[in-house]
Amino acid sequence: MKNAIIILSLSLLLIGGCAKFQSQQATQTLSISPATSATVVDESINLKKKIAIGRFTNESRMANSFLNDGSDTKERLSRAATDMLTAKLAMTKRYVLIERQDDLAISNEQQISNIESYKIPADYLILGSISEFGRKTSGNVGLFDRTKKQTAYAKVTMRIVDTRTGMSIYGEEGSGEASSEVGTVMGMGSTAGYDESLTDKAIDAAIGSVIQNLINKLSHDPWRSYVLNMEGNEVYISGGEKQGIKKGDVFKVYLRGKQVINPQTKVPIELPGTEIATITITATIPGTELTELSSAVVINGSIPADQLSNIYISDK
Repeated sequence: MKNAIIILSLSLLLIGGCAKFQSQQATQTLSISPATSATVVDESINLKKKIAIGRFTNESRMANSFLNDGSDTKERLSRAATDMLTAKLAMTKRYVLIERQDDLAISNEQQISNIESYKIPADYLILGSISEFGRKTSGNVGLFDRTKKQTAYAKVTMRIVDTRTGMSIYGEEGSGEASSEVGTVMGMGSTAGYDESLTDKAIDAAIGSVIQNLINKLSHDPWRSYVLNMEGNEVYISGGEKQGIKKGDVFKVYLRGKQVINPQTKVPIELPGTEIATITITATIPGTELTELSSAVVINGSIPADQLSNIYISDK
């Protein structure tokens, strides 16, 4: 009788354990910081800015560890982060993306010296780095059950650089993590080896935590184009249909402001431009993102032909 009670008790424990057992859980991702900006982006804006994305650097201790010597871990994480950022920006359909990451191995400093020598065909350059990355495995071993949880954590830093001045106009840092858990009861259930996908998911979550703030900043700054040539009253400007320019659009023409040096920081600053004319688009000339043009006529004011390099077009 006593043996029967013991067997019955063990059976109930096993049944209860199996009832509570769950197979492998879906991967959990979490964007940790920063909080999304409350800035509202104007959905009516249809002029696309040209954005170049530089290859992410990998400054994390894990990627630079001697244990990774001879492996492509550092480079693979850099490529993955760059591709994720590019994909997220492309999904917004707000930008003309210039993918020249391999040519943009640019120093990750606050001011990029001699930026003109890079000949970046874009309004802004986004630089990023993986500043922290790590993984851990935890678990619990009970009398009848066993669990294993894998977690990956990443922190990214991104900056927007004005390609005209080489100055960093915005910076943001965000973190994210991803985890998965499996368990067994009396040897029944899922087992798991090293989950490589958690690495990419953690980086994706970190980038996702800052992407909206980057978009808000890029949307806040005015769109710009430049005068390429003049023939009488007819003006040719860079950009066309791919950037959202349409026949009949009206834009302001500005003469760039004087460049002065901040006596405290010794950093050059461009003063606000002076409005000198208004133009209206008469036709768009097809081409690639880098070669398309638009023709326009001056409807108000005048454009000095000897100052074309100091003139820009803006929607604001």
